[in-house]
Amino acid sequence: MKPSLEPPKVSFVSLGCAKNLVDSEVLLGRLARGGFTLCADYEDSDVVVVNTCGFLQSSERESMQTIDRMVELKKKGSVKAVVVAGCLPQRYGAAWAERLRHVDAVLGIGGRDDIAEICEGLLAASRRRTRPLVRVTADLPRYEIDRDRLRLTPRHTAYVRISEGCNHTCAFCVIPKIRGTFRSKPIEGIVDEVRELASDGTKEINLIAQDTTNYGLDRYGKLCLEKLLEELSSVEGIEWIRLLYCYPTFVTDRLIRALANLPKVVKYIDMPIQHTRETVLRRMRRGITEKRQKELIAKLREEVPGLVLRTTVIVGFPGETEAEFEGLLDDLAQIRFERLGTFMYSREPDTAAEEMDGQVPEAVQRERFDRVMRQQQDIVMRFNASLIGRVLPVLVERETGSSWQGRTYGDAPEVDTFIILRGSKLSEGLILPARVTGFRGYDLVGEVP
Repeated sequence: MKPSLEPPKVSFVSLGCAKNLVDSEVLLGRLARGGFTLCADYEDSDVVVVNTCGFLQSSERESMQTIDRMVELKKKGSVKAVVVAGCLPQRYGAAWAERLRHVDAVLGIGGRDDIAEICEGLLAASRRRTRPLVRVTADLPRYEIDRDRLRLTPRHTAYVRISEGCNHTCAFCVIPKIRGTFRSKPIEGIVDEVRELASDGTKEINLIAQDTTNYGLDRYGKLCLEKLLEELSSVEGIEWIRLLYCYPTFVTDRLIRALANLPKVVKYIDMPIQHTRETVLRRMRRGITEKRQKELIAKLREEVPGLVLRTTVIVGFPGETEAEFEGLLDDLAQIRFERLGTFMYSREPDTAAEEMDGQVPEAVQRERFDRVMRQQQDIVMRFNASLIGRVLPVLVERETGSSWQGRTYGDAPEVDTFIILRGSKLSEGLILPARVTGFRGYDLVGEVP
């Protein structure tokens, strides 16, 4: 029997955050250059790669359930090999050996250049009917530039990672143990990445990192996110630049001026605060005071007209009293974040908060979560009502039956809301003005002339 001349097929499962998504796109790009074709049907592929998330126990469970499903496909003969990559191997290393005994290869976040060679080796072993377990050292990556990506996002939008790792010591977070210390990419490398994306039709770039506002301090000896924004603003074809994951400690006056004055930088900032009360911020080890945080929010509101603020908060952090929670609720009612995500505290191994006294029962966490979300719903409805009659720039995303779906400048991909559009001459990837005519729940309704 002659061997098949068809290229090997790989299917891919990308779990977790946008930073993981960039890793997945790079891994896919490496596989494509190695001669693999991407297959949407797991059961029709030769190799399945699962890029895991290890941030929370819930994400660990999702990763493990996904791995188990792929292993079952391998046992049935539907696929020849299963590869596990990403944060979970990076977090647990050799401790995972027994749990992953039916997986064919494991690599951490630093092994992406080896992915095609690993998959080729596994398929060769399958043809020989031997299936040795390949273990790849989970070394942290030097900072590579994320080039030649096979994109998983729509063509018109992309995530651009500007650094890796984190230097903060938040009591609830395990990311520094997984991703290492903070490491900025060079400005010129990021600009080259964005030029490549622009040449492929990208109109919107979303800047991501564990902490975007810390950008440059390690490499250049000073905070210089605003300098990066200036350089990226000169890239032809890019129309929107969006700031995500801005740690409040490092939001400088220079950055606020850049946000206010650079036309391509949309008037939107994602700045996770996690809580508003001094006692909780201290226990969380956030490195910022209640007073400084509230002053910063007020300054952003004052100096960036039309700013849409997104944040995240954690309810039920160890020791959070009813009074501290009520204080958070009152502050959120006063600040009125246009976009807000709420999380119930997750007790994570190897974090400072794991052994803290005053662990809050899950039922109390759930009740507090519900109260925040009910209040936020009212805030968003009132904000949406205030937009009726205004003309806003929107990015057209996709056609949905008789209408189109898009996003305003105040809506980041994946996490925020939509605007339902009607009009002529609409097509995917256009950025154009639309008049808001109403809203349906969280989503706006608008017309394009």
